[in-house]
Amino acid sequence: MNKKLIAMAAATVIAALAPGLSHAGEIDDLKQAMQKMQDRLAQLETQQKEAPRPASTAPVLSAGSLGANANVTLYGKLDLFAEYNRGGGQGKRLALESGGLNGSRLGVKGGADINDGLRAVFQLESGIFANKGTLAQGGRFFGRQAYAGLEGAWGRLTAGRQYSPLYNSVISFDPFEQGYGSPTTDGNVSTGSTRFDSSLVYATPKYAGLSANLMVAFGGETGKTHDAAALAVNYENGPFGLGVAYQNDDHVSVSTAVVRQGFVGASYQLKATKLMAGFGHVENNPDSGGSTTRREWMIGSQTAATATGQLLLAYAEGRTQDASPSNKGSVATIGWVETIGAQSRVYGILSGHKNSAGSALVPMGTSSAGNYTINPGDDAFGLALGYQYWF
Repeated sequence: MNKKLIAMAAATVIAALAPGLSHAGEIDDLKQAMQKMQDRLAQLETQQKEAPRPASTAPVLSAGSLGANANVTLYGKLDLFAEYNRGGGQGKRLALESGGLNGSRLGVKGGADINDGLRAVFQLESGIFANKGTLAQGGRFFGRQAYAGLEGAWGRLTAGRQYSPLYNSVISFDPFEQGYGSPTTDGNVSTGSTRFDSSLVYATPKYAGLSANLMVAFGGETGKTHDAAALAVNYENGPFGLGVAYQNDDHVSVSTAVVRQGFVGASYQLKATKLMAGFGHVENNPDSGGSTTRREWMIGSQTAATATGQLLLAYAEGRTQDASPSNKGSVATIGWVETIGAQSRVYGILSGHKNSAGSALVPMGTSSAGNYTINPGDDAFGLALGYQYWF
């Protein structure tokens, strides 16, 4: 309580009653009574300040119980390019396509701490054809990625629709990272299935330059044990990089065959240029018999030629052993990527394909709505001029 307010109130009462009091003694008595009242109020105020406050019975939610450091990020990438093709016996082609350097997408990702050292994570990502405004990946709403999981000092474990460790390993040694004219896009160098449904992926932490990714995907069919498994091991030491990957796809993505695939890649950073090479081996064992073996290789480079410009080069060959007619194909691609802003870049890519009598490979984008078609044995050339924006 405010002592000044009490004193003023007491004085006001005395002043109001004073005219009606007939004796000075009565006024003195009133003053004394008011002083006692003021002293008593001051005593009560002191006791109230000194008394301990009772503990609250209401539950208190800490930041940890709600999920500390929670975050959700909406992101996207739009990649559009004009494409000109020629060389095939079916004629030329002019098109506006989506996904020249990277597939156009829209997604949301995030996570929250469960407790000290353990975090929940998730990601949902839709692939889109920006030139048509339609969904990619066969019309799946979250066709690119859809997973949730946990991560900590022990690594990261996620479940859902996810990238294959083999795929990630192969494109990390592709100078065009599966962009337009890339050896891993046209089919000269196989990546296996890009993603697997109903998969579990475990990623180890990096130790002394070593890290690994392990995937198991389940077919989910009653009475069948069809599944897929993949393992990728990566090593980085200064300018040197090495990757080894293996995948066994038992009727999961190819319902009529077992496909076994191995890959070895290496890279070396030499000043402004990153040199890259990869070798692949694929065995296809159809249920109907007639197994085939395919050998593939690629070399290339990524050079930071200017402060904002990057020069990309790649050459690759692939063929199936004992194929009749021969299906050997080769591709040579050159590209320039220019960063024009914090969230924008433009690019130009020229790619040429040479096909034997049993091959019909052509340059194409990483995720395009359509592509150039030729007759087996035709050569094919493509020019792509594109723009990419991301947020």
